[in-house]
Amino acid sequence: MKTKSILHITAVRELGSGQRNQLIYEVNAAKKIPNIVWHTLAYHSGKSVETFERSIPWYFDYLILRNLFFWLVVLKYSKKYDLVLLRHLAFDPFALIFSPFIKNRVSIHHAKEIDELKLVRSGIKGKLASFIERITGKVAVKNSLMVVGVTKEIAIYENEERGLNKPIAVYPNGIEVEKIEVAEDNRVTNEYNILFMCSYFSEWHGLDILLNSINDSNTNKNFFIHLVGNLSEHQTKNIKNNKYKKRIIIHGALSKFEYLKIVSKCDVGLGSLAMYRQNLKEGSTLKVREMLAMGLPVFSGHKDVAFNEDFAFYKYSRDFNLDQLLAFCKENKKLKRVEVRTSAKNMIEKNKIMEGFILQASILTSKSES
Repeated sequence: MKTKSILHITAVRELGSGQRNQLIYEVNAAKKIPNIVWHTLAYHSGKSVETFERSIPWYFDYLILRNLFFWLVVLKYSKKYDLVLLRHLAFDPFALIFSPFIKNRVSIHHAKEIDELKLVRSGIKGKLASFIERITGKVAVKNSLMVVGVTKEIAIYENEERGLNKPIAVYPNGIEVEKIEVAEDNRVTNEYNILFMCSYFSEWHGLDILLNSINDSNTNKNFFIHLVGNLSEHQTKNIKNNKYKKRIIIHGALSKFEYLKIVSKCDVGLGSLAMYRQNLKEGSTLKVREMLAMGLPVFSGHKDVAFNEDFAFYKYSRDFNLDQLLAFCKENKKLKRVEVRTSAKNMIEKNKIMEGFILQASILTSKSES
């Protein structure tokens, strides 16, 4: 079967800003792909902001009833499209009932759910959710046409952890490069400025790793770390106790104008330094793609699914230290912003990523029919 029509459904209680941005990129990129109908829908409990969003009816907007509603939606739309991509619903008992009846459903995974549930829910709640996911998730994946991960690592995990052998494909995150401005170039010749941005500096971002490395260093290089986002009290206290605290600048949450002013000074950006805390070695984050589109090379703590080892503007080390970071700054100090952006463009452009996924899906579905 040649795939001609695809529906991508995201069904969540709360649609985060990162999720919304990713879906905006997808909706706009779909318009650039010839000979394919690709529609995007997002169901959630909040107010609809974009045209592709739908609010869950109030009478279904309670705990487990939400998942019942989601499956009824998938069942309805499955008859109108060749493929229905459904973001995996974790520890969902309705998968036991509905998943066998939707033959064109593709299971999309953004995390290693069995492991993640034990991390995001402490104690017995996390263990119970993870146990339920082992059962319901296996049924959901087993009855899907194929399993798709935002990284290959995640897709392989879904098969191995559940004892399955489903066809796998990769659908990484991507952006509309043209919608992101190249950063102005206000870099300072005799200093290194590094951007670290997050909405909230969660454990897997690894701010503590950066702070410890700075505190353990005896460098004489002139560097400044710019933290953009919300910090916890504990994180703020650690910064105040750091021997290089005057070089760690806390900006907090910024408007776009204020943020771009900081970006213009920076030589490189930081990705996440502790994704291994989510039991992940590979990532596909939006912020990495957005920084590259702005012309900032990125240093990170994990491999990115989009870039080969020889891609000069994305470097990672699982044993992070400040000296590595400052050496990377030095390597890229004189590069033009547009050179970084142009080199990364084809690897992070959303419509290119979607075209690659459609090709994978067409090949895999043809094999399953033969």
